[in-house]
Amino acid sequence: MSIESSPVAWPELAAYVLSKELGDGEIGSPGGARSEIPLAAARLAQLTHAPNLMIITSAAGFVANSVGKAPAPLFHSTMDYRNIYAGTETVLNFMSVFYTPRDWFFAGGLQVDSFGNLNMTAIGDIKAPKLKGPGGAGLSYASSVARRYFIYMQQHSKLSFVNKLDYVTAMGYGSGPGDREALGLVGGGPALVFSPMAAMDFCATTKRMRLRSVHPGHTVEEVLDNTGAEIIVPEEVPTTALPDAETLEILRSRVDPSGVLRNLKGARND
Repeated sequence: MSIESSPVAWPELAAYVLSKELGDGEIGSPGGARSEIPLAAARLAQLTHAPNLMIITSAAGFVANSVGKAPAPLFHSTMDYRNIYAGTETVLNFMSVFYTPRDWFFAGGLQVDSFGNLNMTAIGDIKAPKLKGPGGAGLSYASSVARRYFIYMQQHSKLSFVNKLDYVTAMGYGSGPGDREALGLVGGGPALVFSPMAAMDFCATTKRMRLRSVHPGHTVEEVLDNTGAEIIVPEEVPTTALPDAETLEILRSRVDPSGVLRNLKGARND
């Protein structure tokens, strides 16, 4: 089976769906460690519908754009110097890294709850955790000030989608409407959660997570059976649309020519 005709792996689907959430002329950050999915999403957006999108690829302030440049291999972290230099057009000074407004930001997580609050710190008692995560780094700051941000989860289970976090690393919508505003957070909060099974957004009224679509090969019942958080389920839930042939070719030949997304652990069911 050729690469072009092989099934779309869920990280590729994630990059495609998330790329459509990014607008031309916007600037944002795909995160740090293990950020291959959001970095691919941003590069794909640049090469399809948002040629003026700018990516701040690291805390060092490298600002990159892939338009008109030779395809660069995709690496797992934006902190990898090979990602940093791929497409870099300018470098922000240290203070500008923190004072440059972000239209968008991406974050992974160990746990996410019904209101998009995120745990990247630890599972279990913080003083004696069962699992220790990478911690917050710039996550708390970025989730507070970015105009919107996107969450990508590497697994979808009752251990990762929970009603109560073991630790709050980043603020989503707190316990509901008004919580972000009460804390003086200027950012808009999470806009979309993407997992290997489904895409979820948030109800504008209640701020609770809502099932937006289910990926091909999965069902609503399967998603609910593997979700420990209370989420809203509309009467009709569509199947997540796959990229068309042209977009998939751009993703595989120009954004991810080395197949990093296709080869992530758990990326394919075939």
